[in-house]
Amino acid sequence: MAGAAHQSYDGTYRGEPALPAASATRVVRHLRSGLTLRMTEAFGRTRIAVHGEVDLDTADTLLRVLADCLESTPAGVDVDLTGTGFFDCAGLNVLLRARAKARATGAELTVLAVSPAVSRLLALTHCDEVFPEAVVPAHLAAAKAPRRP
Repeated sequence: MAGAAHQSYDGTYRGEPALPAASATRVVRHLRSGLTLRMTEAFGRTRIAVHGEVDLDTADTLLRVLADCLESTPAGVDVDLTGTGFFDCAGLNVLLRARAKARATGAELTVLAVSPAVSRLLALTHCDEVFPEAVVPAHLAAAKAPRRP
């Protein structure tokens, strides 16, 4: 069986050949930073697992992937940001723009789970109210919780 396609939005491909059309998994990598986006389609929705850092350099890649997924799976897109170690305002802007696009087309954009870094930015900007389903999984929250003597 062939492996996942590795595509960069700067027009280059890297890695193994693309999966057959029957497969529902794609991988997109930002070649300079290593940001990896793994898309899995199931039940008419796409789940995007984001791994790496989302900043000014990589935000455009995330936006393009979100836009493509919203167009190809109008039922909606679920975003998993638990693998995101750094997430700045450029990443937040991408989420807000993608959410607006989804709402305008009648689709749904859901942020399922976030890393502590993403959670902190959402809380500081009060966007945790915009993405109320975005929670830090217990295993990540426990790992980052400060220890008391």
